[in-house]
Amino acid sequence: MTLEPPTSNLTPMMPYDDAARERARNFATVSRENAVAMGAPPLLEKPIGSGRALRVVCIGAGFSGIHAAIYLPQHVGNLDLQIYERADDVGGVWHHNRYAGVACDIPAHSYQFTYADNTQWSRFFGPGAEIQAYLARVAEDHGIRKYLKLQHEVEEMRWLADEGKWLVRVQNLATSEVFEDKADFVAYATGLLSKPVWPKIPGREKYKGIIHHSAGWDAAKEEADGLDWSDKTVGVIGVGSSAIQIVPEMQKKAKQVVNFGRSKTWLSGVFSPEVLAQLGANTAEGMNHIFSDAEKERLKDPAFYAEFRRMVERDLGSVHYITHRGSAMQAAVRKDVEATMRRKLQRKPEVAEALIPPFPLGCKRLTPGPGYLDALAADNVSFVTDDLECFTEKGIRTKAGEEFELDAIICATGFDTSNVPGFPIIGVEGINLQDAWEEESRTYLGTTVANMPNFFSILGAQTGVGSGSLLIIMEEQVAYMAKALNKCSHEGYKSLVVKEEAVASFLKYTDAYFGRTVFTEDCKSWYKNGKSGDAKIRTLWPGSSQHAILSLRNPRWEDYEYEREPEYNHPMAWLGDGHIPIDMDPAFYYDELRSGMEKTTFFTD
Repeated sequence: MTLEPPTSNLTPMMPYDDAARERARNFATVSRENAVAMGAPPLLEKPIGSGRALRVVCIGAGFSGIHAAIYLPQHVGNLDLQIYERADDVGGVWHHNRYAGVACDIPAHSYQFTYADNTQWSRFFGPGAEIQAYLARVAEDHGIRKYLKLQHEVEEMRWLADEGKWLVRVQNLATSEVFEDKADFVAYATGLLSKPVWPKIPGREKYKGIIHHSAGWDAAKEEADGLDWSDKTVGVIGVGSSAIQIVPEMQKKAKQVVNFGRSKTWLSGVFSPEVLAQLGANTAEGMNHIFSDAEKERLKDPAFYAEFRRMVERDLGSVHYITHRGSAMQAAVRKDVEATMRRKLQRKPEVAEALIPPFPLGCKRLTPGPGYLDALAADNVSFVTDDLECFTEKGIRTKAGEEFELDAIICATGFDTSNVPGFPIIGVEGINLQDAWEEESRTYLGTTVANMPNFFSILGAQTGVGSGSLLIIMEEQVAYMAKALNKCSHEGYKSLVVKEEAVASFLKYTDAYFGRTVFTEDCKSWYKNGKSGDAKIRTLWPGSSQHAILSLRNPRWEDYEYEREPEYNHPMAWLGDGHIPIDMDPAFYYDELRSGMEKTTFFTD
């Protein structure tokens, strides 16, 4: 007997085209109408996974804000995104910092988005202007400017519990207009280093010469205006990363440079000599390598570039154990670095004695400082370690009574690193994050904050690195936020907020971890908000940057509390009406399941 194939009056839905979607839409509409007519029990009349629309406000358009504007729309459905940036262009710290010699102290090929390679950096440590241009180009290439409102400064945020939204008050700096916006979620991406700090030395208003803070000095504009430094004596206050970059540039331009360095610091020398050797590079010790045309051309080869980039990443990641007390790596590298510093400063051994610290390598922020030691050894640079008493009309007077007459003073005195927000952020029950963080910034995984629902901090408190790559943490934080947005959208949650017990547990771990490291040794550091000794560290991630990635990759949703949207009136409402979305191909699972499995084909006779 021969079996005939079954017959059907249904119109086949292959391929799954617009006509098939329209038929499915009609079927769904009739099904819902029939259910209502029959008096069937109510369901959430949406297909599973439809999700509710979410409005996200992002504050800041530096690396974090730009990445959020690229990543979130690609990974979160029904998203309405708005970015507020107080500056007149993207770039964050790289837009504001334009001082002479400004550059990144991380290799340029690592200091970029993982999906937006620039193979053509001019130097190993990328100049600030190139980083700013890179960020502007990424913003253009990925079409994110449609989400941006430049010259818009957020003045206050307030949580509206009944609505499950943030009320965001914003000032248009171009027009002085103040208006209000509302957001379901906020990405707080202002950056840790965004509030410049002037030195706490009295009399600054008395000084009659040129004075700059490194964060507000546009050296390129001065050069374009024809300012001649060759006849000037310049004072540079500080021995942090900005001063270490400024002094070599001013040493080349100015008649005389006086570097006021009141603290000691380690200069690590240029990282990655083995990596540069792969290019055949032959760079003078301690200098920033300039890529030749031939090297740039070689880096255009995708295979070579990929391996070069891996080597840079491995080199950055492999030095993590230098930050652990008593490690063999700490001892060996410290010995080499001290020998190099003394050799570079052999013309001025008194400077070496004044500069080389007694504390371990890495206790303070470690910088390669290309050219700085060479500049200190130059005849037109002097290094002054006396405490400073005050500014005078003509310059600076030390507490020892010596007055330095200066044509210009550059205050390379850094930023406020307390993590306290620059505007009120008022969460549950009127708690202002400015007050809550006045003594200690408390986060969960550096990303969420107790009493601040639907609030995600990106590259803020507890996310700096003492070694490794900072930006990979940022990318993982934004991915973490996207997962939370999708969870709330698909499962009908109006809000989620991290439990205080989870924050306390994370900080307990954080303190235990840092107790093993050199960061809590006796040095005054911005890692400890300018304090010394074993003060709590609320700026750095408690582990390697690779450790941060794995920590954020799979969220522990049990560490959060949730409030459900009214229409999701029971725990299983997220299942919807028993159907999949109209636009989803009914055979969606076929390729998805096959993609992760090894393929085998069986043939039969």
